[in-house]
Amino acid sequence: MTNQLIGLNTCGCKKTKHPFSKIVITGGPGAGKSAISEVAKIQLCSHVAVLPEAATLLFQGGFWRETTINGRESAQRTIFHIQREMERFVKREKKYSIAICDRGTLDGLAYWPNSPASFFKNLNTSRSEELLSYSAVIHLRTPSENKGYNLQNSMRVESAKEARLIDKKIEKAWEGHPRRFFIDSTKSFMEKIENTLIILRQEIPACCS
Repeated sequence: MTNQLIGLNTCGCKKTKHPFSKIVITGGPGAGKSAISEVAKIQLCSHVAVLPEAATLLFQGGFWRETTINGRESAQRTIFHIQREMERFVKREKKYSIAICDRGTLDGLAYWPNSPASFFKNLNTSRSEELLSYSAVIHLRTPSENKGYNLQNSMRVESAKEARLIDKKIEKAWEGHPRRFFIDSTKSFMEKIENTLIILRQEIPACCS
C-alpha cells in the first residue's frame, strides 16, 4: 500500500509546517486523471499522498455494476464512503501534508440517478461541506475521439459521447468551488500532463513540488 500511495521524492521541509489539504483531480472518463496521478507520485515529494480512484477499487474488487436505480445508488454511496475513508486515513497518518485525490466526493453527483438533494440526504452531508473540504479542484476535460478518447481501460464503459456528458455533469457538481481550474485536452497528452503539473505545483508548498 505504501508504495502505491506516496510521492517518491524527499524534500527539506518538515510536514508539520504545512496544514493538511486535499486537491481533487476530476473530469469525465478518459480525461487522464489516473495517468496524471501516477506522474504526481514520481515527481512530487513523500509528503504528498496520491489517492487511487475509489470507483476503480470498488468495481475491480467485484462490486455489482448494475444499471438499476437501486444499483447505481448503492454503488455511489459505497464510493463516497471509500473516498471519505481514504482521505481520513492519510490525514490521520500525520506524515502527509497534501492528498491528491483521483476524483472527490462530489463526483458522485454526476452518476447519481436521482436529485442532488437526495444525494446529500443519503450521505448526510451538503454541497458546501464537501466543497470546503478541498483546497483546489483541477478539472481535466474529457477528449473527443479524435483527440484520444478510447476504451483501453477495462473499467471504462462509456462511449465518447456519454463520457462528454458525464464531464459536463461533473463540471456542474463542483460549481461554486473558489479554486477550480480547467485543463483542456491537447493533441499531445504530455502537454496536458505538463499543464496539470503547473497547477498542482502552484497549489502545494514549494518544497514539495
